[in-house]
Amino acid sequence: MQLLASLQSELAQNFRLRIGVCLIALILLFYLILLQSERLQIAFDSYAQQYQRLQQAENLLAQDDGINQLDAENRDYSQLSEGLWHAETLGLAQASLQGSLGDMIKTLDLRNSRMRSGAAQPLENVDGVWQIQVQLDALYNRGDDLKLLYRLAQSSKLLVVERLDLQPSSNRLSLLVSGYFTGLENQDP
Repeated sequence: MQLLASLQSELAQNFRLRIGVCLIALILLFYLILLQSERLQIAFDSYAQQYQRLQQAENLLAQDDGINQLDAENRDYSQLSEGLWHAETLGLAQASLQGSLGDMIKTLDLRNSRMRSGAAQPLENVDGVWQIQVQLDALYNRGDDLKLLYRLAQSSKLLVVERLDLQPSSNRLSLLVSGYFTGLENQDP
């Protein structure tokens, strides 16, 4: 009690002490307001996130074509899968690709044709799909190059011409073809 009375008398006599105590009280009040404001902002942000998630969920539920989209995706996947080659081993994949390319060039008048296996590597962004390459070197007659490209384009399996070098002066053709295979998951590159 005596301490409280002493403090009251000191406050009544000293103007600077009163201003200091008022400033401290204002600083504490300001600090409490800031704390409360931060709590309100966190609660508001949480509410806004929950509201946004709710809106996204409602939009997804409102879309009744989700099953149709899934069916279309499955059809696209089936069509793409049918266009890919299939082999159990890298050797069989290279042989299949070379055999198919050999069948395509049988009716063409290519001379001194030689096929070599090229790179065999898994695709980086597509699991389970391998790129197998074959290089064909041959002597050709005028027009056979276009016929060969046409046959490659008409193939039921996915073939990509990576490089075609024609040397008209010596009638030399060099072709690098890639086929894309599945079924080689357990192979080492």
